[in-house]
Amino acid sequence: MKGKKIILIINILIISITLMSCTTGSRELDKLGIIMSTGIDLIDGKVLVTNEVMMPISKPSEDNNSNHVIYLQHEGDTIFEAFRNATLTFDRRLLLSHNRVLIFGEEFAKRGVGDYINFFLYDAEPRETSYLLVAKGSKAYEVMGINEGLSDAPGKYLESLVDNNIHTSKTRSLTMNEYLKYYFQRKTPVLGVVEKQVKRIVNKERGQEEGYQRDVLNVEGGAAFYEDKLVGYYTGEEMMGFNFIIDEIKGGIIVFEVPDKYIAPDVKYQATKGKYTSLEIRSSSTKNEIKIIDGKIKLTINVNLKGAIGEETKGLRLIELDVKNAIEEACSNKVKEYISMVMDKAQKEFKVDSFGIDALFHRTYPELWKEVSDEWSSVFSEIEYTVNVNTNILRTGLIDIPINIDKGEANEY
Repeated sequence: MKGKKIILIINILIISITLMSCTTGSRELDKLGIIMSTGIDLIDGKVLVTNEVMMPISKPSEDNNSNHVIYLQHEGDTIFEAFRNATLTFDRRLLLSHNRVLIFGEEFAKRGVGDYINFFLYDAEPRETSYLLVAKGSKAYEVMGINEGLSDAPGKYLESLVDNNIHTSKTRSLTMNEYLKYYFQRKTPVLGVVEKQVKRIVNKERGQEEGYQRDVLNVEGGAAFYEDKLVGYYTGEEMMGFNFIIDEIKGGIIVFEVPDKYIAPDVKYQATKGKYTSLEIRSSSTKNEIKIIDGKIKLTINVNLKGAIGEETKGLRLIELDVKNAIEEACSNKVKEYISMVMDKAQKEFKVDSFGIDALFHRTYPELWKEVSDEWSSVFSEIEYTVNVNTNILRTGLIDIPINIDKGEANEY
């Protein structure tokens, strides 16, 4: 019995020791300012860092857009100095380990970000899973502080917009870790973008009248880099083409027109005919091949797409095989258009291989790669490409005959 008591006392002591709080190097929450998003700009040769910091209290706010955060701006010759200069005017040390989004101002991105972002690699605090975005047409701080969602902080709102890429494939969700991979392997990373826009809203709960305008954020498009400098932007449709080429389509909608000859015959009557058909992407796979034929480099982009009809406005009888084939062909042509748009811009305007075609060429022709690697930008601009898209409709929805066709006549057809 005595031995059991001794063992119990020893266990209690061990547990007590393990549960003791650490005092060496500890940092209490009431001494820290937790950062949710960071913007970086260049102002008169100085680095301007803007931080969104969560307030430590949760009290109701008259303005929902404040969302219990404050914004701090500090300058320095380096990013590290700017962060530390915050302690000269702010009563807490800033903590980066919860930072969700890192935003580069457009001017800063054009100047080159490589030497400055070393700070986020040297220090152990910054998270490598933070999204990297470019503030299109503005300073980084100009797109911060906007929250038109249900998130409790603008930084979380912006992070959620980037996460929504799985529903459209019209943008890019690139993290710091992924940026480094693309930078060192290809030197041509494509970052996401964020742009401030104005929308007209009516919000009776706030007593706002019709025509009231409010800022919102839009993350459609992509920012093309060469090495560490911004060279230009891709549109949302071009980003769909980009994601098809690199085989990173996660979802989205293809909207296209089917030729008028496939509209159902007007037997009795037909309601207003629309123009478009929408296909929801269920899965997609791309295989790129590169060959040298008659001394010319030829690239073939093969896409296999599976989807479901999400909307049909033109008055097409989806039960007919020739109509189904026409829809699949029209969808394939639209995807080809997206891919051609982004390839043409990359080759003719940017002269930057954003797609990793260089890695494909290196794998296929390792010896020849040694001869062309130093001038790949000009070689890439002259590559001839062919796009093959195969679309397969998996389902047509709950109805085969649209409501803008007379159903009675259609059933007799």
